[in-house]
Amino acid sequence: MTPQPATTRHDTEIPGFGRLSLLVTTLEHGHVRYVVRGPHVRGTFVVIPEALYNGTVLPSTVKVQFGDDADPVGDDLSFWSTHRPDEPVVFNVRLHGWTESINPDDPPSNYFLGPHAHNLRDNGMRRELSSAIRRRAEALVRAVVVHWAALPHRQDLVLAAVRHRAVKLAEHEAGKAAELEAEMARVQAERKRIRDRLNAVLGVVRRRPLPVRPADPAPVKVPIVDNTGRSMGVLTVREVAVSDVVPGTVVYEVSGARVEGRFTVGRDRSRPRPIPSGVRVTYGHVSTRSPYEVRQDREPTVNGVLLGGYWNWDARTDDITSTAPARLPGFAHSGVRAGMSPSSATERRASAVLRALALRYLARRDVAALQLAAAQGEAPERLRECRQALRELRENYRTLKAAAARHRDREAQYRALIG
Repeated sequence: MTPQPATTRHDTEIPGFGRLSLLVTTLEHGHVRYVVRGPHVRGTFVVIPEALYNGTVLPSTVKVQFGDDADPVGDDLSFWSTHRPDEPVVFNVRLHGWTESINPDDPPSNYFLGPHAHNLRDNGMRRELSSAIRRRAEALVRAVVVHWAALPHRQDLVLAAVRHRAVKLAEHEAGKAAELEAEMARVQAERKRIRDRLNAVLGVVRRRPLPVRPADPAPVKVPIVDNTGRSMGVLTVREVAVSDVVPGTVVYEVSGARVEGRFTVGRDRSRPRPIPSGVRVTYGHVSTRSPYEVRQDREPTVNGVLLGGYWNWDARTDDITSTAPARLPGFAHSGVRAGMSPSSATERRASAVLRALALRYLARRDVAALQLAAAQGEAPERLRECRQALRELRENYRTLKAAAARHRDREAQYRALIG
């Protein structure tokens, strides 16, 4: 920094105060002390260029501190209850604190003192400034800032202020950049995962469909048991449709053992896998490809209660037995429990039916063909999802890369100032 005179004197006229003298001293780290003397005012202001995290690299705003001492304000909790040396006294009211974020090239005229500007009483109590004192304090701050903005060594002050904090500011920018770069790596890994899924779905699309057996309307007797293995009777089961509306599904019509109606059995549709696994049993004859329909055609009655809903099993299908899982979901559309889960007895019988039909579906000789049909039926939606996800991830990556580059550039500028 160019050497400056220790202290210079300037006189200025401020409406409401008259002629004031300013003793101006350049301090360390770009701070400038203004000792003001005149009618109705005495005390010290310190103008500090604001080298802020996430601000402009070269400070573009200033903070005006009330009272001497060039240490950063607000860093020590004792500040809130401790007077600074020579705090300004305006019309017998002592100013405490500071005001910040002032553009020195266009300082505001009024209503700009921040929440940290107030009157600190000798007993440690803080009081808000009255409107009259606030207006007069703002006039003083504005005059000091206007004078500071015209100093011939203003650029040296700005550089000194940012150099004083350049290490911390560079570390801050490096940390921000590192966070963004870690997120970029995560996005890249996600992009690879989605690309792999996309390629897997494309592979499914290219596979030759396998032959699927048509529905066999011949009735078959199927015994059902509860989760303890106790017999619950025998169902008469016949196939109504295969791959009807939803590829890879089989619609079964059942009667007997206090059960009447239809069920649709296929693969789990809750997870967007290239090859759907698990099993899904829906109450009723599914007549739409939407997985969110509440009601289906020909929903069954169990113990005289009309049931709806579905059972999705996305775990290993060899975990399904005639007795497990023990309790499976259902939704009552009639009876005293309409709108809720059915009674325990109805749920127990419905669970036995769901398990029996799932096992019958999984035992079909063409189960692999049904699984491929389900995968190819879901493929257009899976492709759309993958491509949309890749577009979003590419845009996200570009945004992160640009932001990380900005932080690295700012870090480099701060590190250049350290030297």
